Amino acid sequence: MMRRMKCCIKKDMLEALRTGKVTLFVILAFGIGVLIMLFSVIFSDIPDSLMAELPGLDISSLEDMMSVLYPKRVRESVAVFGYYIGFFYSLVTILVCNGMLPKERKNGKWILPVQQGYEGRDFITGKCLVYGGLAGVSVFASMLVYYLVASTFMLRNMSFGNGLVLALVHGLNIFFILAFTILFSVWFGNGTVAAISMIGTVLFVPDIMRYLTIGRFLPTYMLTFVYDGMDTYSELVIPLILNIVLLLLTYILAVRKVEKNKNIL
Repeated sequence: MMRRMKCCIKKDMLEALRTGKVTLFVILAFGIGVLIMLFSVIFSDIPDSLMAELPGLDISSLEDMMSVLYPKRVRESVAVFGYYIGFFYSLVTILVCNGMLPKERKNGKWILPVQQGYEGRDFITGKCLVYGGLAGVSVFASMLVYYLVASTFMLRNMSFGNGLVLALVHGLNIFFILAFTILFSVWFGNGTVAAISMIGTVLFVPDIMRYLTIGRFLPTYMLTFVYDGMDTYSELVIPLILNIVLLLLTYILAVRKVEKNKNIL
């Protein structure tokens, strides 16, 4: 089994490199960081410029808006970056990865390996580990670099340890998001349904649950934790455990569907 797993992981790694998905994950993560950094430098100075050009002009509302959208404090800026990663990066990577396993099945790419003794669980596990892992590592690295760069010219109100934890948590967030997307595509037998389900969950649930007490105990609270730049790490325990449990349950259901209905291969 381990030999089969290693072969599937190696195959998916080569596939990710060949199809440019690794490049996409890295460029997208770091590209979002560069854009947010540039916007923070350019737009945050607009209120000061207006004040110099138009003395006496009331720009308090504009200042408040700019401080929220493009803050010049490390904690708030990292949180903004985390939000854009959670929104745009998740959206793009879900759309890129949601149909991989259904397409492989439809194109008959599993037939020969299955005849050689491979099982559906091997393909499923390989895809989740490789694509979820690559995307998660890309986000972790980009967020850590973003923190280090922001600390050089912004008001440093966040420790390196806190920045490291937030980067790790968001890397896990992206891993869970893509792993769930891939598993749902097998479970539903349709990548589109899986994509819609995950996009709806990632984009809307964190904002809705923010206003409900129960929201802090749900798996999506890990996203909210990063979006708010928190440092109360104990609050991550239950959401992280739930994410792991749900991922295992979804994995078991996906594998059972493959084993029950060989036609999905």
